[in-house]
Amino acid sequence: MRSADGGETWSDHPPGAQKDVHALTWHPTAPGRVYEAGGGGAAWSHDGGQSWQPADVGRDRHYTWGLAVDLDDPDCWYVSANPGARQAHYGSANADACIYRWRGAGPWQPLGSGLPQPLDSFPYVLAMDSDALFAGLGDGRIYRSDDRGDHWSLLDVLGEPPQRVLGLILLP
Repeated sequence: MRSADGGETWSDHPPGAQKDVHALTWHPTAPGRVYEAGGGGAAWSHDGGQSWQPADVGRDRHYTWGLAVDLDDPDCWYVSANPGARQAHYGSANADACIYRWRGAGPWQPLGSGLPQPLDSFPYVLAMDSDALFAGLGDGRIYRSDDRGDHWSLLDVLGEPPQRVLGLILLP
C-alpha cells in the first residue's frame, strides 16, 4: 500500500508490487526509484511506487529478503533469495540461498566467488556503502565484496560470530 500524504490516506496495493514485502528501499540519488524484495520475488518502481515492474527473470529462487542498491548506479541492485520461508527461517541445515545482482534491464546474475555455493545460511541483510557490498547471514557470518559482488571475503567479526545477523550499520 502507498500513502502520499504522510499516512492520512492510503491507496490500494498497486499491480506488480509484491504482496509480502520483506525489504523496501529508495535510491538516494534517483528520485522516484524504489525497490522491493518479498516472499514471491522482487520488483521496482520508477515513479515512487505508483506502478511496479516485476524483476524475477534469471533467478531460480524466488523467496527474496535482503536488498541493497548500488549507490552509483540506480539500475544496479542486489537481493538474497532461496526456495522458500521454511528453508530461510526455520533452522534448516541448508538454506539453499544465493545472492543476485540486477544490472540495467536484467536478468538477475547469481554472485558468489568466495561464497559457499549455495549459501547454507540465509543472507538476511545486504548493505552497500561507497566502498563495499556486505552480506549478513543468519548464522552470524558477514561477507564483504569490494567489486560489487564479483568476489567475496569472510570478515573476522571479533573472533566469534553473533547468533544471528538481522541488520548492519555502516559507519564512515
